[in-house]
Amino acid sequence: MDERIWKNTSIVLGVVCALLIGVAGALLVVGHKSGSPAASSPPSSSEVATATTAPNVTARTGASGSHIPTAAPTPTPGQAGPATITFNSLGLDTGNSGIARTFQFISNGAGAVDIAITKISAGGTVKLCDSVDGSAYTCMVGTENKLPDLNKGRSDPTPNTWTVAVYGYRASGPIVDVMFTWVTSSPKVTLTHGRFQGTGAADSLDGFSATFKPRAAGAVNVQATWTLVTAKASLTLLDATTAPAVTVDQREYDGVTYINPAFTAKVDQTKTYQVKLRNTSADSQRPDLTAQITFP
Repeated sequence: MDERIWKNTSIVLGVVCALLIGVAGALLVVGHKSGSPAASSPPSSSEVATATTAPNVTARTGASGSHIPTAAPTPTPGQAGPATITFNSLGLDTGNSGIARTFQFISNGAGAVDIAITKISAGGTVKLCDSVDGSAYTCMVGTENKLPDLNKGRSDPTPNTWTVAVYGYRASGPIVDVMFTWVTSSPKVTLTHGRFQGTGAADSLDGFSATFKPRAAGAVNVQATWTLVTAKASLTLLDATTAPAVTVDQREYDGVTYINPAFTAKVDQTKTYQVKLRNTSADSQRPDLTAQITFP
């Protein structure tokens, strides 16, 4: 074979090999950031804690969250590290309704991400789903005796957006505790499609309660808005380091459709806190609640 032809052939083969290696590397990176396997087909009613298809998340009419800024106040970013927050006694709609409590947070550091239901009311069944950076949802179905825990995910140094949906499975509408642990330099969680029904409804449906431990001294910031009704609202910050919890700060809002001004209070990294938002008006309709919690 002519020497020039041989050299040209070698160059072409080298370029092809380089392209193949690049494609394989890209696929590995995508697989790492997703943090979870691709979703599979839905489970039967007897299956528990298995991957399923993405949830049917339907917004209620009029849900806007227009008073939650897209760039809400955040703590001064520090070194990225694990942050944890638990939403307590959260009432869920049934899976048949197609309305999920939906959460979103952003990781910006390498480390484990754990999304778990830590408590389910007696006889309840829950579907817990997560998506990373818009990927297909991965879901688990669990009961009080076999709690769903999506702890396979890992974040990386670049920002990853995690979206979590949780709701009762089929005809079940239980009360749950849901916990999020992720690596971040400035913890912020947004809840959408919460319930804000008011006095007379179950406590689990008239707002939210969330427990967190600051990683540094600073301020907690809470913003919330709801649809359909003008309401009285009460927002309370408690020191939950020991039982019983002690009220640190409380604000009352009368005749409003959102928390105005946003709630801000100083917190100490040596303590554990709980923030509670309640609709203290008479129960009326089914307002759709959007809330955002930022802590140091």
